Amino acid sequence: MPIEHIEREKLYKDTAYRFTYVAKFVDFGPDDIAAIKASAPIVAPLVPVIVDAVYERLFSFDITKQVFLPRNQGFTGSTAATLDDLSLTHDQIKFRKDFLRQYLVKLVSSDYTSPGFVSYLDWVGRIHTDTPKKKSRINVEYIHINALFGWLNGFLIEALEGKLEGTAKAKTLSAFSKLLWIQNDLFARYYVKDGAEFSGGDNADRGVGGLVQRWLGKHVIPVVVAQLAVIVVLGTTWASQTRIA
Repeated sequence: MPIEHIEREKLYKDTAYRFTYVAKFVDFGPDDIAAIKASAPIVAPLVPVIVDAVYERLFSFDITKQVFLPRNQGFTGSTAATLDDLSLTHDQIKFRKDFLRQYLVKLVSSDYTSPGFVSYLDWVGRIHTDTPKKKSRINVEYIHINALFGWLNGFLIEALEGKLEGTAKAKTLSAFSKLLWIQNDLFARYYVKDGAEFSGGDNADRGVGGLVQRWLGKHVIPVVVAQLAVIVVLGTTWASQTRIA
């Protein structure tokens, strides 16, 4: 089979190019998107359960729970002083859960053909790191990000396995797994040192310049749709209730 040339430097300087490459490599395509969309009626009712389960899992280890002690950017209420003071019903945790809901709604309600959308997805990965462009000093080490994606993958498989039948089950579970790996890469790019020679060592500023022009390229939109498919499914229950400007 023919060998496709990949420009290494562009993988670290061009976000859209990186999207396209990873999606191609994991073989995430139209069939996967169709399978995820077809599972929407099954997944949508699980959204509140998934949101709560994510935080319960993060609170089950002290090293991940302590990430939530520093003040979250935009939160104006009182913060917990110790891990014992921090509960799943604390105001800052409610704020973060609400942010997650708003984030999902923004993804499903935004115009994903707009040039700013890829930049926004890139920003979501960047805000989990301690960069000069953030007001908060929250920094989540990558080992925990990776572990959460692995857990979420298993959670979705268990949640969907008994609700799907035949070839649809294998295709849907495979599609979710591949898409989660694509999402994971958007976080990983801000932690690994690979490609630092192309970005001056500043991973936090990597890949956002020139997105307007690159977005309009013919290879960008299919990958963004792929990236968006799982969010569309998970955010369905809020899309009709909340409008994010």
